[in-house]
Amino acid sequence: MARPFTRVIEKYSKYLMITPAVVTYTVFLVIPLAMLVLLSLNTGSKAVFDPSEITLKNYIDVLSDPRFYRIAADTFGMALLTSAVTLGIAYPVAYFLAFKVKSVRVQSIVLFLLLAMYWVDWSVRSLAWLPILGDKGLVNQILISLGIISEPMRLLFSRLALLIIWVQTNMLFMIFPIYLALTRIDPELISTAKALGASDWKAFWHITFKLSLPGVVVGLVFVFVSTLGDYATPSLWAGGLHMLGLTVHSYASFFMWPLAATYATLMLIISLIILSLILRISNIKRIFYE
Repeated sequence: MARPFTRVIEKYSKYLMITPAVVTYTVFLVIPLAMLVLLSLNTGSKAVFDPSEITLKNYIDVLSDPRFYRIAADTFGMALLTSAVTLGIAYPVAYFLAFKVKSVRVQSIVLFLLLAMYWVDWSVRSLAWLPILGDKGLVNQILISLGIISEPMRLLFSRLALLIIWVQTNMLFMIFPIYLALTRIDPELISTAKALGASDWKAFWHITFKLSLPGVVVGLVFVFVSTLGDYATPSLWAGGLHMLGLTVHSYASFFMWPLAATYATLMLIISLIILSLILRISNIKRIFYE
């Protein structure tokens, strides 16, 4: 009796191992998303889906409103710009740590200092930009003293302020995956490529950068997603710039749940399209399996 039971366990063991993950995924992701989509098919201030009042009115109203496209362009444009700027700053830092800093102890200290900054509350780190970017802040005072400008520039409460704060907030989450990907690259591959006649640029592009693409893609996805749904930072620092996350929060605050669910569903669909394009362009599966 024990042997057939053991065979059954062995046959279905791989399914049993993934069962906890599937249950967690279903309960905390699939079901809430399904409820969100269903709720968007109602109107008014209903907080629960009513099958008797299914309608596409919310989607028709939102998609026929020119403001939606302007808000969506601002939201995804700022999220993509933040991801690109963060990558441009984080990659050299991660590269320097991985290849130029030879001491593992020094690498650990630098990474610890980068991590320690995130132990400070988000609101404190955001407010720290007031004496830097304010009208009488450090940046304006330096520019005025150098004669570059004659009166303070408006740096706070603008797209620039939002970009700076988002980059600072997400920098660590771009540096770490790239750094980990770079540390897995065998330096002998780079040396061999140069010995065979490859220039520094070709060796970097064809070996270092391409082998670090998994870390780059992970960092880009994380920064893109985290900025996309953020509504607190734009509400404080964007100077009235409307974002999709802020729009969803506003409608939810006024208990217009179906309309908020409609905006959230549309944001999710567009996000999945953009993320699928990023993963397709980078060919992330080929990178991982080669």
